[in-house]
Amino acid sequence: MGTSSIYNGPMDNPLLPEGFEDEYEEFMNVDDQELEGSWQETKKVISQYITGTIKNQGRVLRNYVKASGGARASANRAVSGRGSSIRLGQLLSGIVSEGIIKTLERLKIEYKGKSAEALISEMVNVISPRSNTKEDIVAKNATIQALSQLYEYITENNMDINSLDNMNDEMFNEVMSLFVSNYIFEKMLNDLQSRFEKYAEDSHTALEKERELEEYIKESVNVKLNKVSFNELNYNESSIDSIISEIYIECYEVLEVYI
Repeated sequence: MGTSSIYNGPMDNPLLPEGFEDEYEEFMNVDDQELEGSWQETKKVISQYITGTIKNQGRVLRNYVKASGGARASANRAVSGRGSSIRLGQLLSGIVSEGIIKTLERLKIEYKGKSAEALISEMVNVISPRSNTKEDIVAKNATIQALSQLYEYITENNMDINSLDNMNDEMFNEVMSLFVSNYIFEKMLNDLQSRFEKYAEDSHTALEKERELEEYIKESVNVKLNKVSFNELNYNESSIDSIISEIYIECYEVLEVYI
């Protein structure tokens, strides 16, 4: 959940499907009133959860998704999330097909003499280049969490960046799934952060409740994500945004249909 100041600054991002950036700009100009739903009920439920009046994470997330307009609307608004998912897939696919060094060169990332941490930081900025809005920051936080898996793998292999050339399908899928679940959690946390600040007795309580919801989201959406072969997708084809959107819809549906 934490972020680091080293993950800052825009870089040229790889190509996305035609029209994607136009959709991004259109979304960022949507009036906040258009995003309103049963937020009063959602705030009530999350406040009760934080204070311990109720203990049902599923009820919290169900109300949240419904207040956001439902699964499809939530996925449609995840513009930065979908874009970062595609760029992350492009990065991982490049590492698998041409190796980490050629991938870094293609992305115009200077790697000579740089630490693994510095290179991971630059990859973050390629995948989530914007920091202009809350939605951008949510996607960047999720990217940091996802790429932390690559960093751990590098540290386990004597800090050798070339060890990423041995990335298997399992790791590919794990990193992609981690991004999606973290994005959904970070977005929820961003939308409801004021409730935690207002109703938690202290920072420890707030952090504990956040972790409970994070774990619930990951366990829930992984029901869908575990069935997705991210490593088999073509992240450069024109239909990739539709494919990624459907994945987000299904993940939000899992949270929305809780009874």
